[in-house]
Amino acid sequence: MTPKFAVLVPLLHGLFLFCAFVLVRHGLAMVRPVAAHIFFALCVSILAIEIAIHHYTSLHLNRFVLSLAFQPQAQDQIGLSSTLLYLLALIAGLAYLAARFIRWRFHLPLRRLIIATVLSLVAAQALYGFLLYQRDTGLLNSQRDLVFFTGLHHYHAERLFTPLFGSRPSNPYAQSYNGTASPRTGGDTWTVTRKRNLLLVVADSTRSGDIKDDPSLAPNLLGLGKRGFLSLNHSSVANCTHFGMHTLLSGELATTFGPARHSKRAHGLFAALAEAGHMVSTTEAQSLDWYDLATTYLPGAVRDLAPAGSSSAKDDYVAVQTVRRLKQIGNEPWAHLAYFNGPHFPYDDQENANVNTYRDAIQATDRRIGQMLRELAASGLLTNTLVIITSDHGEDILDNGTLGHGNTLNDAQTKVPLVILGASVPTDWIRSHRDILPLVRAEMGAGPLRALPRATEVQTGCDYEFPQSFAITETDGRVDFRLQDGLLALAPSPNGTTPTEAQVRRASFKLIQLLNQKE
Repeated sequence: MTPKFAVLVPLLHGLFLFCAFVLVRHGLAMVRPVAAHIFFALCVSILAIEIAIHHYTSLHLNRFVLSLAFQPQAQDQIGLSSTLLYLLALIAGLAYLAARFIRWRFHLPLRRLIIATVLSLVAAQALYGFLLYQRDTGLLNSQRDLVFFTGLHHYHAERLFTPLFGSRPSNPYAQSYNGTASPRTGGDTWTVTRKRNLLLVVADSTRSGDIKDDPSLAPNLLGLGKRGFLSLNHSSVANCTHFGMHTLLSGELATTFGPARHSKRAHGLFAALAEAGHMVSTTEAQSLDWYDLATTYLPGAVRDLAPAGSSSAKDDYVAVQTVRRLKQIGNEPWAHLAYFNGPHFPYDDQENANVNTYRDAIQATDRRIGQMLRELAASGLLTNTLVIITSDHGEDILDNGTLGHGNTLNDAQTKVPLVILGASVPTDWIRSHRDILPLVRAEMGAGPLRALPRATEVQTGCDYEFPQSFAITETDGRVDFRLQDGLLALAPSPNGTTPTEAQVRRASFKLIQLLNQKE
């Protein structure tokens, strides 16, 4: 934000929140004091949650974060514990007692309070809209740090201020995407001419940097890589499960996740293989009903879900049940997904989440995958089978002061290992999850191979159903963007570099093409 006027936006917004709180509490106190005390305790609890979330993850209590709590197995996926719930209940209880027994020693006239609330809201929105009208797109980067703030859409800002101050030059980074585009069609029906099996192994939250630094963490993966294709610089394209799995299984960026989720039809490589006659099955340490992934990408699959227990017990189940399930399949071609959860927070139920417990989880998962593949090979189940081992995204372990994933498009959260075994076509062109579906398609004889690395790598930041942050990486550097209500703005890069004007222009036009499905 510019230091002169834009700094008033958070100040005015904060004043509005305070005035609104006092106004509502005053109104409740006039009707029923107990309701006012409960309201105070609720507000304190919400602030405590916001502070904790932002401290550990750098995220805020917004629609996306709230949606996580309503997904299947949210407690296990997010790493919530009963201790945290008890602590929150204690904070709420203490806040209620404080409101009950501490007397308010100041009084504001109701009329002035209402005026202050309305004026602070109008002033914050008007100033925010005026800055958008002035093309202060840097404001969008600061908006994400304004708690409980929804700003005026830039279209309405134009309509409001143009009659007063005249038209502004066209913003080269604005585009018309409105979130209603449909995912690409024509890729879900394959004519399979080579009846090969597919084994896709996904180890959640496994970043490749630790394996680079210490090869002893994953001797099985590295050993397998010597017999096939290995990359420790592979990009998951996204930094959370539902976006990463969408790209892995569909070959599309997360910009089509929302439409795919709500289209009421199956998408991706497993859908195509099921349509072509493959037996589709899964073994899952954590249910892939997360954001409807199984419904959208695993149509008609025979799903084996790990029973309740520790993370290690669930991963043991995946390794054993995968072998058992594949042994039951006859001579029909099959496609199987084995989904391990060990490296996902809280790292096998360890009390202390740190880099050592995370590395232990990687090592344990590597052992399970190695043992599982040895048993499958001994049973002859890997004959004529394409094996792909990777992760949906990486992880930050307090590298930049945060824990987890989904908040920053950095290497820790997007660089994952990739091992490919049994490929009959070239694999050295593969750079990201966007290349996995074309590879499988070529291996099944269902399409030509595009054996050239992409000149541009695109990364999508996690959000509810449509990414609001992007990174465009080319040979000469990286450019980061924020997207808010169709307005594209340059964003700070996590590696601290500053792109040139030519890089920004080229990257912005490329991103606009992708957002409008013109790739």
